[in-house]
Amino acid sequence: MIRSLVLTLTAALVTILTLSVLLLQFPSLPKAHAVVADTTINNSIKMTKQQSFVDSSGRLNVIGVVDNNGKIPISVTVSLNTVYKSGSSRTLIDSTFGNIIYPFTGAPFKFVIEPNQQSVKGMAFISSVKQIPVPYYNVIRLNYSNMPAAASSSKAMVGTAKNIGPFDLHDVSVYASAHDRNGIQIDSVKSNVMHLIKPGQEARFIALPDSTTAPHIFYYSCAGMSLGNDPMTTLDIGKGQSILYDIRGVVRISDFKYSADNDSIIFAAKHYNPDGGPIALKLVKNSGNPAAVSVMMDGKMYNSNNSALSVKMLDPKTVHIDLFVPSGDHSLQIKGIRNAA
Repeated sequence: MIRSLVLTLTAALVTILTLSVLLLQFPSLPKAHAVVADTTINNSIKMTKQQSFVDSSGRLNVIGVVDNNGKIPISVTVSLNTVYKSGSSRTLIDSTFGNIIYPFTGAPFKFVIEPNQQSVKGMAFISSVKQIPVPYYNVIRLNYSNMPAAASSSKAMVGTAKNIGPFDLHDVSVYASAHDRNGIQIDSVKSNVMHLIKPGQEARFIALPDSTTAPHIFYYSCAGMSLGNDPMTTLDIGKGQSILYDIRGVVRISDFKYSADNDSIIFAAKHYNPDGGPIALKLVKNSGNPAAVSVMMDGKMYNSNNSALSVKMLDPKTVHIDLFVPSGDHSLQIKGIRNAA
């Protein structure tokens, strides 16, 4: 209840402040600098206003957020031009804190400039964008507060991450943007790496800001997760057996699991394209017969005569399924998993 109230109040605060903070600089942050940028790529990938600060080690930090307002997940590289005292130049290149930025989300970035070595030339900019047609798996439940930890002077963002999916999660980290009471981003933070979270397990995380910005942090936003899992994932189907699967498509997937009662892979899917779109599912097994595999959507058999559905064997071990998911939320059931093995 308390967390829900805090989140509600924070959301209201952000809404009220958004219209008034765009032209403000760091009024309360010592040694702060403003680096204004508003870069848009293809009208859908936008870099928010940048800010900078000098950290506790005397290094200049340039921070910001890249927003994905498009329909396809992306991987973004951000660059910053610098100049050495000798006059030579160097371009710093780094990825955003989120290895994949899904549609309608954002990921922060941070450049750290060593003191007395380099100076910043211009503003950070988006140097490359790569489309990543992989689904978003809703397999982690985060429990945290947007407000910094009150019991510690570090003003960290603390919480837990629970694996609610059917497979192991590797190298999980949580990131966020830190804001002052005027709504201005004053730091970008990333948590410790949780190297392994097994299904049903819960792990604690902490994302520490710099000690210079900590006293001024009022709330965190843009919280997201970065996963180290490979696209191909192993799914336990019971009795000591498992299959490899791979899903390609710009969809949000929830409640992905195997049901032994009806020998099916079951999951909920929503395509990021408002008009719907295709997805492809690949299953790797010891052997198989595509005739044994059938597809149901929303409790009804997906018409095998529909040109949007294709079930075929790529080789003696691999079943490949292509289908079209209409707009909105849908439940999918891939039947005949064991029987096709």
